[in-house]
Amino acid sequence: MPTAMIEDVRNLDPVSYIRTLGLQPEDSYGFIPTKLDEGAEFLYLYRDRPEYERARSTASFAPRVEMQLPASDPGGRLGQIVEQAQELQRMYGGGQEWSMGAPGDPMPAMPDVEKLVEAAKLRSSGAIDDAEYARLRAEAGVPGPGASPPTPSPPSTTEGGPEIVAHRLYPQLRSRNSTQQLDRFLPTYREAVGLCPEDVYGVFPWQTRTSSGARAGSTEWDDYWIVYRDRPAYAAARDAYAREMDEKGRWPKPVTAPGVGEAAGTRAAGGGVEVENDLWPRALLVIKQTGGQLADSIREKIAARGYEPEDSFGFCPNYDNGAIYFGWRRP
Repeated sequence: MPTAMIEDVRNLDPVSYIRTLGLQPEDSYGFIPTKLDEGAEFLYLYRDRPEYERARSTASFAPRVEMQLPASDPGGRLGQIVEQAQELQRMYGGGQEWSMGAPGDPMPAMPDVEKLVEAAKLRSSGAIDDAEYARLRAEAGVPGPGASPPTPSPPSTTEGGPEIVAHRLYPQLRSRNSTQQLDRFLPTYREAVGLCPEDVYGVFPWQTRTSSGARAGSTEWDDYWIVYRDRPAYAAARDAYAREMDEKGRWPKPVTAPGVGEAAGTRAAGGGVEVENDLWPRALLVIKQTGGQLADSIREKIAARGYEPEDSFGFCPNYDNGAIYFGWRRP
């Protein structure tokens, strides 16, 4: 039987966390970074179950996979993380290529490329010998010849079922408006794609930017992605949404990862989308709330609105991290 709502703070991106835990979207209220920082830990809030508790206690939660991609690829794709990791290993791993698994799987830490380049420069100049070069490579995260790759823990005990999709939700490419945030784009996406909250894990911000204009020099979140269980009807509708958001075809492609099964039960139909925002809890702004304190604050907001995880579309910060937007199914 389901137990109470639980929070978990991890330095792991949402898709990897979902895959590691075997989390079902019906149980997910959402997730949110604990501060305005691309490397910040995420707070995950969901209805707990015995299988999730077992996974938290037995799974090896790998370090978070950073989702920052080169500037030449605006918006980027989460799936390219695997290709980049493999290319780095081909370049610096002495010909050894490790399997990185599917997108969303926990992945080992990336080599420190700056240290590798510096070691290569020292070696080519004759400043160090082969033994010292091997030692520096090992410190940078590249194993020596004959080393065995780390064995990742299984991402989930409930493989199969519909794929997990991460799709950019907003803002429009190179165009943003502080008055057009989740409250504008979530209802539009919901209507265009026909998305049901039972299939949605949540919304999260990806990458930061330096703002211009009246807030020149300040750091803000750049773009927002929605994560959900895929359905055949969603796929074609996603293409239509992407064309609407950018007719030149530059809208980032959705990223998919293997599914984690599907809970038994029926999906509710009907209902609109309600989106409201609240200022970050004052305590967070003043005393830097811990993840647990932030979770308590979000719990209070959810309880006041009276919705369950199967009705939740998630929650996310606004651009400047000064408020939290909550989205749920309106009866």
